[in-house]
Parts: sequence; structure tokens; C-alpha cells
Amino acid sequence: MDIQSFFEEATALYSVQDLVSEHTNMIFILESPHKEEIKSGVPLAGLSGRSMAKELFAVEDSLPMGKLLKQYINESKKTVFGIVNVCPFPLQGAAYPDPPFVNRYRDEIKIAEAVRTSSTKVFKDEVRASFDQLLLSHFESRLTSLIKGNTIIIPCGRFAEKYVNKLSIKENLTIIEGVPHPSYNSWSRARYKDVINKVREEGKKRTS
Repeated sequence: MDIQSFFEEATALYSVQDLVSEHTNMIFILESPHKEEIKSGVPLAGLSGRSMAKELFAVEDSLPMGKLLKQYINESKKTVFGIVNVCPFPLQGAAYPDPPFVNRYRDEIKIAEAVRTSSTKVFKDEVRASFDQLLLSHFESRLTSLIKGNTIIIPCGRFAEKYVNKLSIKENLTIIEGVPHPSYNSWSRARYKDVINKVREEGKKRTS
């Protein structure tokens, strides 16, 4: 098993780039890309992204969040929002379009999938701990280069929240906590109404 090689090769071949612009000062943190994101090359490009944009902008029919932000950035329209995945490549074998790659790194992908679904903060298993550290280091390095003094970090879901909490710079960050992952229309659920409203209002304040 070669976790380092898998991490490097998956990063080189299947990374979906972080989506930010010079105006970005609210960054949504998500877990990792899946099939739709790999296909389109932008984060939050599928149903979760559509659900997120619908709730955030209160419009019924919207492009998925990632595609919408990409369009804004390409057209030089100002948007305060950005998207960063904790892991830039898929953590699930099913998301990879290349069966030989999946076959070659079958064991390593199982480790990635195990880390993805685990609620453990510190891994005792050496290989999982190694992958966890590569993930955290890569995430922190990317995020640190993107944040400014007034940036708000919004981890979406438990996985994103777990890795934001592991950051060595966490104490210096402004974080909106308790935001769910936007899958399964969770952003429209009554139990999350207050925190989603907080995100929406902060976005309006910074956009105006």
C-alpha cells in the first residue's frame, strides 16, 4: 500500500480546483468532489449545489452553486462566496471515471473511504492516520492562502466541520457552525432555518 503515491496521483489527476475570487470573503467548506464535480471541473456542481443555491438566493430554479459561482467569476461579476473542498479529489471509489486507477489503488481508496465515514478525531491505525495527516496538511495549506482578515468560514456537514476544527489556525478564524451538508435538501429543513438564515443575511450584508 502506498498512501503517499495515491494522494499525489489522485491530486494531480482528479483535483477539482477551489472556487474563489478576489472578492471572496465567505468560504463554504465541503467534503470532496463526486462524479458531477469531476465531470464539470467545479465543486458543488450537482444536486447538492442546486439545493444550496436555491436556499441561499431564494430562487426556485438556479444553476448549482459551483456552476453559478464559476459563471460569476468568468464574467467578472462580484461575488463574496467561495467553495473549498477539504479533499480536492474524490474520497469515494465510485466517483472516479477511470477503472484502472481504481483497481490500482483499490486498498488506498478503501482507506480514504474509511476516513471519510469515520467520526474518529485521532486515528490509531497507522495508514488511516497517515492519510488523515496528508488531508489536513493539504487542506490547511490551501485554505491559509485564500483567507483574509474578514473571511468567514462555513463548514457544511460533519466531515467539513471535523477538519476545520483540526486546523492549527482555527482560533484565528471566524466560523459559522452547525450548517449541514446541502445534500437531500437539508438546507430547507425547519431545524436548520436559523443557521441558514444567518448565512443568507451575512451574504446580503457583504454583497450590499
